[in-house]
Amino acid sequence: MNSARQNRSSGKETGTAGDGNAPAGIRDGGRKIDPVLKVNLAPLMGRRDAAFDRAADAIGSGILAMPGEKRHAVYDRIRRLLTLAIQDCDMIISGLSSQDTILREKHLRSFIFTLRAAAATLGDFTTLGDLLKTDAREAIAEFDAHQEKRRLTQSGKLLDSTEENLLDLMQRLFASTHPRMARYREYAKKSFSPVYAEKYAVAYRSYFDVYGREDF
Repeated sequence: MNSARQNRSSGKETGTAGDGNAPAGIRDGGRKIDPVLKVNLAPLMGRRDAAFDRAADAIGSGILAMPGEKRHAVYDRIRRLLTLAIQDCDMIISGLSSQDTILREKHLRSFIFTLRAAAATLGDFTTLGDLLKTDAREAIAEFDAHQEKRRLTQSGKLLDSTEENLLDLMQRLFASTHPRMARYREYAKKSFSPVYAEKYAVAYRSYFDVYGREDF
């Protein structure tokens, strides 16, 4: 376990520039900083970035050519990965004291949260679209709502179009924000000491492998 001396380490050692040598606890106008999270910021960032990058890989080309069930599995995988990234963002924020860094992390969390909402919506679109093409038609016919058949067909086409547009937006967001994301990571890693930089790298490699497994 990390010693009290490590808990009082500088921002350079923990990856939080501007923390100084003040002890962990109440800081910045009464905001409480979790000392355990503070000394684990580097591996938390590595794990968060690994989840995000695996989600970016999963949103690649060829998804629309898959059958509905496989598309739904892809969208659900992305949603789960981004959920893990958000959870790590929350822990990272709880271990920070620099207000500038906190603000950047909150912006990043909001961006990832938006992507996760889009992935969840895509999964719902896929499920509903498949239902409208199969099971729902039989159920509606069973309840004598035959007059809605044309609307069902139109709704199915609308869902397909919406899925395509939302998927394209997600792919563009991942691609267009990659350069800024890379710069932000480099900025964060520059605040690490060599020891914490290695902890980041080890966590990233380990979780990138875990999150890439078929059974994840």
